[in-house]
Amino acid sequence: MKYMRSTIFIFCFLIPFWGFAQNSSNVKNENDSDRILDLLPVKQTLNELPKELKSQFTQNPFGISASKNEQLIKLFSKAYNADSLSKTAHKSFKETFNHSYSDSVLAVLESESIKPILNTEADFYTVQGIRKQIVTKYELDQNKPSQERVSIIEDIIEHSSAKESEIESQTILFRSLVIGTDIISSKLSLSETQIDGVVNNFNNRLQMQLEDELVNNYLVMYHGLEDDRITKYADFYASEAGTEFKKSLNKAIHTAFQEASDRFISNVEAL
Repeated sequence: MKYMRSTIFIFCFLIPFWGFAQNSSNVKNENDSDRILDLLPVKQTLNELPKELKSQFTQNPFGISASKNEQLIKLFSKAYNADSLSKTAHKSFKETFNHSYSDSVLAVLESESIKPILNTEADFYTVQGIRKQIVTKYELDQNKPSQERVSIIEDIIEHSSAKESEIESQTILFRSLVIGTDIISSKLSLSETQIDGVVNNFNNRLQMQLEDELVNNYLVMYHGLEDDRITKYADFYASEAGTEFKKSLNKAIHTAFQEASDRFISNVEAL
């Protein structure tokens, strides 16, 4: 009985420390997630795609009244606010990512060999980066990249699942705009089957053209970076830690877009 009381005493004594250890672990996981995402142009990526589709729908492809289309675009911009998207993506990544891989992922992303790639990706979305794209595209038109260079670019696209993620993202956004247009218009009255048909047609066209677009974009974005550096980055995505990272990151992006889509549709319905 004395032994049992001692055991109970020790157990009660240790409980607060276990709780502290658990809290410390949670804090580390959150800090690691923030460190990982802060190394990537996540917010810029989340902002770029809605901006592109918004530009297309500004042209009023379904021919609804100009005032309603303008109202639709305003609601779309509000729902797909970059800060809200970034906040949702961070939350999703923290919840999804297997934090046992944090140290491995950070070791790669913070390494001297990969830092220039991440800096290049971030600069690609800046005003200066957009200007640089024009010059780079001209240079690539004058001096075509070798097939070896193209193959290396194709590897990074494949290993990072960039094409699949882009298709998923664009489909979420496009569907929300089709549904929103149908709701706000008094003359469309699309059935669910018709909406699916429109989205599937969009998806099929995307499948055919996106691969070439991505290769061209990555050739421009990574212009000037050494082949070995890009190959090492592609190899990271093919590793166990890299696979977990890309799955969690892509899911975070899709979750952010899906929540924004739901918010957008709800706001249109509330008019």
